[in-house]
Amino acid sequence: MRSPDLQSNRAYAHTIAGAIETCRRKLIGISGTPWLDARLLASHVTGLDASAIVAYGEHALPAQRRKQLEALTLRRAAGEPVAYLVGFKEFAGIRIGVDHRVLVPRPETEELVELVAHDWHGRNADILDLGTGSGAIACALAHLLTDAAFVASDVNREALDVAAHNVERFALAERVELIESDLFGRFAADRRFDGIVANLPYVADGDPDLAADVERHEPALALRAGPDGLAVYRRMFERAPQHLRAGGRIYCECGPATARGLAEIAARAFPEREIGVYADRGGRERAVIVA
Repeated sequence: MRSPDLQSNRAYAHTIAGAIETCRRKLIGISGTPWLDARLLASHVTGLDASAIVAYGEHALPAQRRKQLEALTLRRAAGEPVAYLVGFKEFAGIRIGVDHRVLVPRPETEELVELVAHDWHGRNADILDLGTGSGAIACALAHLLTDAAFVASDVNREALDVAAHNVERFALAERVELIESDLFGRFAADRRFDGIVANLPYVADGDPDLAADVERHEPALALRAGPDGLAVYRRMFERAPQHLRAGGRIYCECGPATARGLAEIAARAFPEREIGVYADRGGRERAVIVA
């Protein structure tokens, strides 16, 4: 005969709350946010939002759902990003669909979006999102800058398919044009923009600081940029002057290791412009802006 405590523990393990706790424990030491990851995975499996997960925590989780959660937990424990497992990432106030074809949008990119939105709020502007990936930047800015029009481009056709899904889901097709292009390669010579936002690859080949999970699961094409991490941005700034309108601005995301080098490249392309290096909220240099 089982003891009451054993029966109670087993009953708890079969509840939503118990399944979340089991998932959390398995992710300790692997994920930096095991509790959040566990809740996101459980929400995905059950179809319940964050508040409902708590409210219904004592309810039983069917065996099939438990198996699904266990399988997702194993994949997360192997380093696969939560965003790929649940199919989305919360970004700048909207939910962006993502999968293995695109990078997972980062918090530092939200700060880049904030800089752009501040400069162009209430203005009728044409803005290019260069290297759009999932379309996160273009979609977020389209929500914030309702008077602006956007072009979002990427060299990767598969990434553009993800971006197209997001543009359609947010009903932005009339304001966000998608173009398959290697940087400015498919743009007419006289096509100019008020703002160019570039979140291009900026990780140096062999960079030891790149997290192993990121390198293993996220697309290398969107990460690597030559020996110093600046190869793609060098190519971009060769053509950028002819595609920027007078008074326009360029916003480039980068890493702390590439910020100063990128600023020098920008200064050579725009010798008469002010070049700013901006730090994120953690004090790390994360953006270069041509003003």
